[in-house]
Amino acid sequence: MTDQSLKVAVLDDFEQIAEIVPAYEKLKARAQVTMLRQRLDGSEKIVSAVRDFNVLLLMRERTRFSEREYSQLPNLKFISQTGRTSRHLDLPAATRLGIAVAGTPSDSGATTKELTIGLIFALLRKIPQVNQRMREELWPAITGHKLEGKTVGVLGLGRIGSEVARIVKIFNARVLAYSRTLTPQSAAEVGAECVSQDTLLKESDIVTIHIPLNATTRGTIGEREFALMKPGALLVNTARGPIVSEPAMIKALESGQLGGVGLDVFDIEPLPLDHPLRHFDNAILTSHRGYATLEILSERYEQAMENIIKFMDGKPLTLLNPEVQIIK
Repeated sequence: MTDQSLKVAVLDDFEQIAEIVPAYEKLKARAQVTMLRQRLDGSEKIVSAVRDFNVLLLMRERTRFSEREYSQLPNLKFISQTGRTSRHLDLPAATRLGIAVAGTPSDSGATTKELTIGLIFALLRKIPQVNQRMREELWPAITGHKLEGKTVGVLGLGRIGSEVARIVKIFNARVLAYSRTLTPQSAAEVGAECVSQDTLLKESDIVTIHIPLNATTRGTIGEREFALMKPGALLVNTARGPIVSEPAMIKALESGQLGGVGLDVFDIEPLPLDHPLRHFDNAILTSHRGYATLEILSERYEQAMENIIKFMDGKPLTLLNPEVQIIK
């Protein structure tokens, strides 16, 4: 296959950043590159849209691929994934069908950390409400709360959670932390107290979630956990939606047990326009923006396109499914 006959599809570049990175011009000079910015919500739409392509460039987890899709894409040879996440890809099936999958380096989590802190302050100081009312009345008299003196519970003291803990500690907040393998010494290194999950929920004014989504963490926060929380406590989730039971969260918002939520992640993304969460004034919602900064997206697209060029040139690649090389 010659370079110019290679067909590359870039999926889900909703922010329209892929075309402005330097590697795009290099790739476009050697292959047929198509931008597919419509949402492909379903197997039939995915297969119909990418059937003729040899290479796919994917933005994070925005489109899922399984053996059902792969088996109908005989031309597909390479997937260039942004980031190292692969939960949306059936890697064993890709390997069996000879489809190589490469990722880009993980980011530091700095952007998610920043958004988490932003959501905490937006909830405490009611920034969105004041901003909206400034357009409706002369001088809104809306009072918020300070972070100083509050207790912040960090559920998951890993790469991002530990940085969130360090930051809120600067504001003279008490920090409680829980992770399955957390030790008091590790917690103390970031100014936190190692406690049980129940203690964290009972004593925190603000709970922020930073655990990975897997079979054991799905539904970690449900009706029982919301009942343990202080009346009017705040919840921030920039990890993954299904860690929290959405029906239980909505019930807690309706009853006032939850004083507000700051959410960047949801069970279904995009969040349906008629979803109940959109109707709560004390629910601050963002569209999975934790990683989606100009800097991070530009860097990831550059790296992902360079990986495609390496694939075209037969150069070594760090694959997410290295065993595919044996099949090829």
